[in-house]
Amino acid sequence: MKSVVVIGGGFAGLAATVKLTELGHQVTLIERRQILGGRAFSITDPVTGDTIDNGQHLFMKCYWATLHLLKTLGTHENIVFQNEFHLEYRHPSTGATTLRFPKYLPAPLNVLVGFLRFKAVTMKDIVPLAKLKPELKKTLPPHLSVAQWLTQCKQTTRLQEVFWNPLCLAALNQMPHQAPAQHLQTVLNEAFFSSADGSLLGYARMGLSNLLFDQAKSYLTTHNQTLELGVYAKKLEVTSPQKVRLHLSNGHIYSPDMIISALPPHALAKILPMDPFADLLHLLISYRPSPILSVNLWYDRPTLDKPIIGMLGTKMEWAFHKASLYQNHDKASQGHITLIASAAHQLAQMPHKDIAEWAHQEFQSVVPEAQKAVLQHARVICEHRATQTLPLGQIPPHTQTHHPQLLLAGDWVNTGLPATIESAVRSGFQAAEIVDKT
Repeated sequence: MKSVVVIGGGFAGLAATVKLTELGHQVTLIERRQILGGRAFSITDPVTGDTIDNGQHLFMKCYWATLHLLKTLGTHENIVFQNEFHLEYRHPSTGATTLRFPKYLPAPLNVLVGFLRFKAVTMKDIVPLAKLKPELKKTLPPHLSVAQWLTQCKQTTRLQEVFWNPLCLAALNQMPHQAPAQHLQTVLNEAFFSSADGSLLGYARMGLSNLLFDQAKSYLTTHNQTLELGVYAKKLEVTSPQKVRLHLSNGHIYSPDMIISALPPHALAKILPMDPFADLLHLLISYRPSPILSVNLWYDRPTLDKPIIGMLGTKMEWAFHKASLYQNHDKASQGHITLIASAAHQLAQMPHKDIAEWAHQEFQSVVPEAQKAVLQHARVICEHRATQTLPLGQIPPHTQTHHPQLLLAGDWVNTGLPATIESAVRSGFQAAEIVDKT
């Protein structure tokens, strides 16, 4: 049994802690806030009393690591999945159309049939999809962008507008010309072309904090693990080529067998010494944040008759009817709508009042029912550091560092996946497994 300190109580840190517990190690989990979950958390709106997330998260059935983590914590039943992939898109001028992948067909045949029935595209757009199949097995260079890759694959402008670009934004939180094609390739392989149910969308039927915090805290208590909340790491001190010490804000000093940092890049850079981490520090400061914008609108009546729709031809990309998502498992008014914009660098600079008005008008443009409703309240939440991105061509760091006692975890670590909850959880599991084998 090893003693391990995990810094950071987001999905990556929780995953590392849970896996280490399963493997029989003693863990101390350090979290600077009073709640667990990292960037996945919820609050109560003081005006309506509704539970709102800092950013609405979607899950996919191919998130095997995330589902394992939630099952271990006993909260997996609070994730609701589709029985069949289907997503209705709304456009201000062309109206509604649905993309549906039949569950009775194997992948990738179900994808082909789905696009043949998708009214937003024509046969001219669908035929080039066949060019993707050999591309999914290639090793793509790290400097190749999604936009460049799609052009190489002869994907039409129309298909990029209605499917590829929205998918890139949703899955990678980057614009296609900035996002690495490698990451989209992985998403396609795991979600759409490995099994018929990998692409099924899922959502939490309660706020993210309610989904995680009590269950995670109970799990740690039951397994006699240590949880320090409201405490942060001040300095990582290298005392020898084989030993490190961690100094905390409350004066505690830890000298465990191993340390797993599940901090974001900018926070980790603040506590690392130059020696022997010069190369890592140089990479950490190369990361740039990519924001996700959530606009919560409260109407005087229900305006949406389904939990989720995609929005095309607008800056807002998704609309969620919170009462349909929660189904009375958490507090949501019938008129509560959440709109999401990914990689929202420009929108995030606008005053919140203007953002809310913009979102309200866009929602009305795709949902005619909203034109009859009265907007009673609005709240904008911008997660400025929703994900961390590197310039094209730069490779994320691996789990192991130049010091044998320090390991990395986080959605930004090299898992082969884009910065998602699944990437965070897999990175935590991987770090725990390295501890166990060391």
